[in-house]
Amino acid sequence: MTGRLTLTALLLLMPGTSVSPQQHAEWKDPSAHITTFITVEDGVQLEVLDWGGSGRSIVLLGGLGDTAHVFDEFARLAEDVLRVIDALSLQKP
Repeated sequence: MTGRLTLTALLLLMPGTSVSPQQHAEWKDPSAHITTFITVEDGVQLEVLDWGGSGRSIVLLGGLGDTAHVFDEFARLAEDVLRVIDALSLQKP
């Protein structure tokens, strides 16, 4: 394959809200990624899901009440998308 993607999704929270790792303790996400929480200002955290990879990064922003996990299925399809891009010899899709 000619390139690899780094997929990262962010959960944007309204000021004064936060999501702690304990809130996600019961639910198990089957996609292989690393979850971190980044405080961007007092009372505001972003949940970051990083599916790894190398090469150009793609940042996906969850919104409209969705969490960053709305992109779990998309992250699993990334390899298929790369194969189509390679098969079509697309240079900078």
